[in-house]
Amino acid sequence: MTRTIRRVLPLLTLVLGALSFVAVAAAHDGGHKGHHTKHHGNTFHYRTTLTSEDTGTCGQQIWATDTLKRTYAVHQDESGGYTLTAFDRGTFVTSAAASPGACEQDSKHGTVVTAGIKGHVIGYISGKVIGGTFNKTATCASPCTRAAFLTAFFGSTAKYSCDIPQSCRYAYLYQSRDAALKYHHWLDAGRAGSTGPLKTVDRGDIATA
Repeated sequence: MTRTIRRVLPLLTLVLGALSFVAVAAAHDGGHKGHHTKHHGNTFHYRTTLTSEDTGTCGQQIWATDTLKRTYAVHQDESGGYTLTAFDRGTFVTSAAASPGACEQDSKHGTVVTAGIKGHVIGYISGKVIGGTFNKTATCASPCTRAAFLTAFFGSTAKYSCDIPQSCRYAYLYQSRDAALKYHHWLDAGRAGSTGPLKTVDRGDIATA
């Protein structure tokens, strides 16, 4: 087993864990936007839908637009601190742009993707809430982005460790069966310790050439 495979397999396991969580959450969704419930233990769930523009490894160039079903999970630990995790599942449609993996340094990948390629995405991002006060009765106006959720439920002074980035991890898997593609799978993942820096693993691509 190569060193690269050893690095990727744990991240794929995390994506599959996110897939299992989202499947369970969806079974209780009921099709309502902005539906929130308090589950057993110290975890609060809030479900919403939103669209999001997606950038790849080449910077701010938008390669796709995602349509997502998102479940926010707020977990309080024994010390009283909070972890905020966003679990996503949905679809994407590509724009004509550099492919998401075009600027990877350590992976086989393509260079461009044409517009109109459709596929699926599954993944999550998880970090610590810094400051603020949790209000479980709050609501989040559409579109309920991570920043909007944080402000709505923790107040305007709260910060998210993934924005620093510190104490953060994420993994997103994109895939499409479109026959026009040369590369059909892209993994975008990363992790940052309590003092940073962010270490990323990007593998594969969604690319027509």
